[in-house]
Amino acid sequence: MNKKNRTLSMALSIVIIFSNILIAMEIGEVIDKELWVKSGGTELYIRVRGQDINKPVLLYLHGGPGEASGPLLFQAYAGPELEKHFVVGYLHQRNTCMSPEAPVRTLTIKQYVEDVDNIVKFLKEKFQKDKIFLLGHSFGGSLGYLYLLEHEDNIKKFVSAGGAFSTTSIEKNGYLTVMELSKKADNQEAVKRMKTLGPPPYKTFQEGMVWRMIGMNLLEEMNEGITKNLQMSKVMSITEVESIDPEWQKKSMVIANTMWSELGTIDFEDNVQNIGIPMLLIAGAKDIMVPFRILEKGYENYRGEKEYFILEKSNHMMFIDEPELFVLKVIEFFQK
Repeated sequence: MNKKNRTLSMALSIVIIFSNILIAMEIGEVIDKELWVKSGGTELYIRVRGQDINKPVLLYLHGGPGEASGPLLFQAYAGPELEKHFVVGYLHQRNTCMSPEAPVRTLTIKQYVEDVDNIVKFLKEKFQKDKIFLLGHSFGGSLGYLYLLEHEDNIKKFVSAGGAFSTTSIEKNGYLTVMELSKKADNQEAVKRMKTLGPPPYKTFQEGMVWRMIGMNLLEEMNEGITKNLQMSKVMSITEVESIDPEWQKKSMVIANTMWSELGTIDFEDNVQNIGIPMLLIAGAKDIMVPFRILEKGYENYRGEKEYFILEKSNHMMFIDEPELFVLKVIEFFQK
C-alpha cells in the first residue's frame, strides 16, 4: 500500500472510530435498575427504566395513597412507550408495594411530599440533570401539585392525570353522582344504601368507600367500570412480577385508615396560583371519581402555562382505557 493510500485508510479509520463514539453518546445504554432511597426513617423503592440513559428523566407518582399495584399498572400500560423517550422512574410510595413497611407515625402528607423531594434530588444527581419531568395520577397528581408548591424549581413540566385540587369536592360530587346513577339504573338497593350512608363528610375510610364501591358496581354492570380494560396477565408479563403480594394490600389498608382524616382536608384550589411551571391536566370523560367539572376552578387558578385534554372513552384509569392516546399527549406536551 502506497503512502497516499495508507494516509487515506488511517483517516477513514479515525472517522469510523469517532463516528462510533458519537453514535454511542447519542444513543446511550439501556437502563433497568431497582433502587432504594433512604427517606424519613425508611427506604423507598424505585424502578428506573429507559432505552437510552441520556434521555430526559421522568418521575411517575401513582395513586392512592397506598394503591397496592398502582406503579405496576402504569409501568405495564404507559411505560413501554414512555421508556423510548425518557428515563422513567416508577416510585413505589411510602409503605406501598415493594417499598418496605414504614412507621405509622410517618404516614402523613408532609412526609409524602418530603419523600418526593428526596427522590427528585436523587434522580437529578444520579442522571446529572438540572430538572426533571413529573407525572402523577389521582392522588399522585395531587401530591405533584403539593410538591410543586414547595419545590417547582426542580421540575421542567408537570402532567396531572385525574389529580384533584380538593378532596372535599371529590366527596361531595361523588356522592351526588352515584346517587343519580343509582336512580337512573332504577337500582332501589343502591338508592337505599346511599340514603343510609348520607352525604359527606365521613369519619372513617370504610364509610368513605361505600359510595365508591356502589358506583364501581353500577358501572361494572354497564361495562363502564374502572377496570374494564385491565389485563393482569399483561401487567405481570411486562413488570416481571409473578403475583400481587397480599402484604401489599394490608399495607394499603394501614395507609388508608391512618391518613383518612388528613386526606379529607386537602384543598389547594387557590394556592396553585403560586405555581408557574407548564402543566397539562388529563381527565377521563367517564370518570365519576374525579370528573373535569370539579377540576375547573383549580385549573383556572393555576398560574403557569396550562392546557387540558379529556379522554372521551376513559374512566379514572385513563392510561389503561386509552393508553396510546394518553402517552401521545404526554410525550407531545413534554417535548414542546
